[in-house]
Amino acid sequence: MTVSAGSSPGDFVQVGATRDGLDPYLDCARRRGMRAVLVETPAYLRWRRLLGRREFDAEVAVDRPQDPDAVRAALAAAAVAPGLVLTGFERYVYAGFALARTLRVAPWPGAGGAFRPLDKREQREALLRDAPQVAQPRFLPLGPDDGDAADQLGFPQVVKPADGGGGLGVLLVDGAAERRRALDRVRALDNYGGGAFSGIVAEEFVKGPELSLQGVAHEGDAVLLSVCEKLTGLEEVPGEPGLSGFREVGHVARPGAGAPPALRELAQACLDATGYRAGPFHVDVIQGPAGPVFVEMGFRLSGGGLVALVARATGADWAELAFRTHLGDAVPDAGAGAGGTGIAGQISAVSEQELAAAAALREPGVTVEIQRAAPPPDPAALPAEDLPVLASDLARHTGAAGRVVVSGPGDRIPALLHSLVAHRLRG
Repeated sequence: MTVSAGSSPGDFVQVGATRDGLDPYLDCARRRGMRAVLVETPAYLRWRRLLGRREFDAEVAVDRPQDPDAVRAALAAAAVAPGLVLTGFERYVYAGFALARTLRVAPWPGAGGAFRPLDKREQREALLRDAPQVAQPRFLPLGPDDGDAADQLGFPQVVKPADGGGGLGVLLVDGAAERRRALDRVRALDNYGGGAFSGIVAEEFVKGPELSLQGVAHEGDAVLLSVCEKLTGLEEVPGEPGLSGFREVGHVARPGAGAPPALRELAQACLDATGYRAGPFHVDVIQGPAGPVFVEMGFRLSGGGLVALVARATGADWAELAFRTHLGDAVPDAGAGAGGTGIAGQISAVSEQELAAAAALREPGVTVEIQRAAPPPDPAALPAEDLPVLASDLARHTGAAGRVVVSGPGDRIPALLHSLVAHRLRG
């Protein structure tokens, strides 16, 4: 289906709001004259208004957006005629694809006639089965009684939900006793929007530089737009002395055209093994001693401001390329990034001291942009029944003082960003 700027294939439906303040799909829809409809929980829609986020043309409140049948019924009641369904948040990616398949609208069938997004455990199993050449940490699903089976993974190891997002419930443990505490902690958490996780996984901890790949699948081929170096910190879990979780502090993006063959091959193997043929994707990787090690992948645009960072470094509009591959406008081009700066990085600052240090940076040819966050609204302004639904959002997506974006042609950008947040990075 080819869609010009003057015609409309129906309404654009986004299941789940972005959490980073960017709404790139909203711009794509409006360029095409498509009505943009946001589906979210009533609680998050209220919170989003308090945050002052951009308005969609219509909002549809659904208590459980993770339930595709509930979303379909709500859309029908609101007289929404979907022509394209995409997800704005990891929690709802499963429902978004299921809804599109049921309604027989894009990204179905281009993403794959029988495609279903795999959770973290299923991704590992698919790669073991269909792409055994891809290195990945050893892992085990954890049941109600983890017993001693996970000890074989060695320590430290990582405990995480099989279908979480945004680092929610991802914990590093140094022994069996800490693993039991971590399990209790994860089981006590609600997933975003409420509800339980589909499962919990323990995996071997692989030490090395962390990377993430951003791309678009087109007719089964991986178009790699950028490669990011991740800056990651460890922080103690509140109320759990000695138990630490991970927090993404920042990223440094470079054009995907310069990625080594091993990363390109890994991205393609991930698409082949999961059966994902069209749409945006990202893959998290650890650069191990023998080469890249797969961690997990997502079937959507990344959050954390990465859509803007990819554009800054490469010139590529990731969301626009995703729309094009779904609506048949044009073949995505990894070389579309010729207008970028070549390298760009960002950190999420958590204090005025970090922002002041960024403002004092001076480096020839390097541009420093400070994006101050608005004062956070008071959750007490919300109805009391909203707070349990928003608990994970308030824990993982608040507290930033602003974002610092550094761009330019040189390789000094990683060192400059490290200088701002070295005290928060894990060794």
